[in-house]
Amino acid sequence: MRLLFVLAVAGCTSEPVPDVATGEVAAWQTAPALPVARANHCSAAIADWVLVIGGNRASGADFVKTDEIDAAQVAADGTLGPWQVAGHLPSPVSECNATSDGQHLYVIDGLYDDMAQDGKVFTADLDATGLLGAVTALGALPAGAVTIATGATVHGGNLLVMEQLLPASGNSVLTLRTPLAGLAWSTDDWKIGFHAQSEYAFSDSFAYSIGGYVDPAVGAVADVYVAPIDATGAIGTVTATAALPTAVAFGQAVAVDGWVFVAGGRAQVFGAPGTTEVYAAPIAADGSLGPWQTAAPLPMARANHSMVVVGDYLVLTGGAANGPGDTTVLTARVRYPASATSAE
Repeated sequence: MRLLFVLAVAGCTSEPVPDVATGEVAAWQTAPALPVARANHCSAAIADWVLVIGGNRASGADFVKTDEIDAAQVAADGTLGPWQVAGHLPSPVSECNATSDGQHLYVIDGLYDDMAQDGKVFTADLDATGLLGAVTALGALPAGAVTIATGATVHGGNLLVMEQLLPASGNSVLTLRTPLAGLAWSTDDWKIGFHAQSEYAFSDSFAYSIGGYVDPAVGAVADVYVAPIDATGAIGTVTATAALPTAVAFGQAVAVDGWVFVAGGRAQVFGAPGTTEVYAAPIAADGSLGPWQTAAPLPMARANHSMVVVGDYLVLTGGAANGPGDTTVLTARVRYPASATSAE
């Protein structure tokens, strides 16, 4: 459960102690399947709901996208309620980015069937029953921005979106940021060179670029970089930190309390299966990562999936082992009761 209540003794008052990440991931459990098979989708968490947005799947010799946004409620024990259609985007999409501020859903960029929707930022509010209100366009990314299947977060009142510049077009990783109250974009350069299909994670104070690939002919890399995020969402000086045990691209990463977790992905850009590996690394006070450790593996290989934290649980959706998207949903506990007590 999300809170541990401490017994009051000898005049002490009981206070709720939040569960915290310890680096441990419990054994993954299979949850109710997605209503639509998909890979290359995006997802977000709002309260105790997980939202899965867009994505594509094989249909004969082609791939088809969906505009569907599906939602399921995550119970205190990590089980999922039934999936329901929460809303629709204005056009089927894959390779999108999604995040929330705890109430509003934001869907950023993607490859839409209606290319007039590419590069836009959409938003909608989720109600207590898991249904979205009207999906509306908040605005657009800067002209020419390339934020396909990167990563995004809300930091205070600011929206941050990762961008990759190809070697012929700048050869870098950027963070695009804007206040949510009226889009006005600024750009921060990580100065680490092009890294596509990296796993991005965001804590309260730091951003992480993990793995990805520099040259598709060579395959994935194990590089990991960290940058501080200030109150305005600006990215500070980027430094290298502990590299992954293995090279990974097309996976997923999240920061939970004082840990970063990476799940799935693959080592090659083409023709390689996904992996079952899950890694965890502790976050130091300066944002650097301690040694990576192996956590409970996935029950099947995954790549091109999505993963978010909802309450005490990681929720992994869709993706594939080595091929078209599927309906897989997995959950695993990642937060545990704190051992310390609180007293007055």
